[in-house]
Amino acid sequence: MRAILFRFSTYSKFAEKLQNTKFATIYNYETQVKPALSIYESMGFNEQMIFRIFKNRGLSLVKGNTANDIEQLNELFKSRLNAEAKQMRTILFKDPQILSHPIDKMSNYLDLFEKQLQISKEDILSMLTAYPLLMRNFEVNYENFRNVFNTYAHVSDKQFGQVLVNTPFLFSFNLERIPPNFRVMYNREYKTKEIQELIQKTAEFLALKNHDFDRLLNHYDILIPNKEVQHQLLINNHKLLLLTPAYMLSPKINLFKEIGLSINQIGQILQICPNLFLKSVQTLKLKLKFFEKHLNVKIKDSPHFPQILEFDYWTVLRPRQTFNSQQDW
Repeated sequence: MRAILFRFSTYSKFAEKLQNTKFATIYNYETQVKPALSIYESMGFNEQMIFRIFKNRGLSLVKGNTANDIEQLNELFKSRLNAEAKQMRTILFKDPQILSHPIDKMSNYLDLFEKQLQISKEDILSMLTAYPLLMRNFEVNYENFRNVFNTYAHVSDKQFGQVLVNTPFLFSFNLERIPPNFRVMYNREYKTKEIQELIQKTAEFLALKNHDFDRLLNHYDILIPNKEVQHQLLINNHKLLLLTPAYMLSPKINLFKEIGLSINQIGQILQICPNLFLKSVQTLKLKLKFFEKHLNVKIKDSPHFPQILEFDYWTVLRPRQTFNSQQDW
C-alpha cells in the first residue's frame, strides 16, 4: 500500500502541520484517514481538535470500523445517559481509544454504575465526560480499588459510587499509597464514619505521598489540637487536605506570625475563614500590605479581622485604592 501525504481541500494549514507527523508516511489518506476525518468533522470537531487527535492518538482512529464504532458509542450513551453531541465530542477528544472497548462491556459497566453503585445517569455522564479513561481496564481497577476501600473504609456500594462521582480519576492513583494514607488518618483518631464522609466529597488526598499527607496533618494538629473540631473542619473544607507539599501551608502560618498572631489565634482564623488558607502566599501579602501601607490599618486590630481579608484584592481592594488616589488628586 502506497502512503499518501495528507491533502485537505479546506484544511491547508492542517495538512501542513500533519506533514511533519508519523501519519504522513504510515497511513493511506484515501482509505484510512479520510473516512475517519469526515466522521469527526460531521460531529462538530474543529480543526485544532482533529489535529491533536490525529497527531497524538491517530492509531486508534484509523484502524477498525471507525464509523460503526462511533455510531454504536453514540447510540449507547444517548439511549442510556441522554448524552448530547457536545458531551460526545468531549469524551472522544479526551480518549479516542474508548472506541476500541467492546460495546457490550461498556453497557455492563453502565449497569454496574446505575444499579449496583446507585449513581444517577446525570452523574455517570458527568464522570465519563470528566474522565473517560475510567473505562480503561475497568474490571481490574474496579476490583482492586473496591477491595482497598472496603478493607480500610468499609464503604458500601452506594458510598463507593459517590467516591467515583466526585473523584472520577480515582483509578489513575497509585494504589499502593492509599492504604498508608488511610492508616495516617486512623492514627490521628479519625472515625470510620468521618473518613467515609470525607472520601465521598473527595478522595484526591489519598493520592498524596504519604509523608506529605502526614506532614500536612501535623500542621493542623498544631493549629487545632481538638481532634473533633479539626476533623469536622477538614470534612467541611476538604480542599484544605490538598495543600501539599506541606510547605505550601507553612509560609501562610509564618505570615500571620509576622503580624503578631499566636498559633492559637492562627488556629482560630483557620476555623473562621478556612478559605484564606487556600489563597496563595502572594495574595495574602498583597492584602496585608494594602491595609497597613495604603489604609494605615493594623489589620489584626480591626474589628472585622479576619473576615476583611476575604475581600478579593484585584476586584475590591485595588479598585478602592485607585479611587482614593484619584479623590486625593
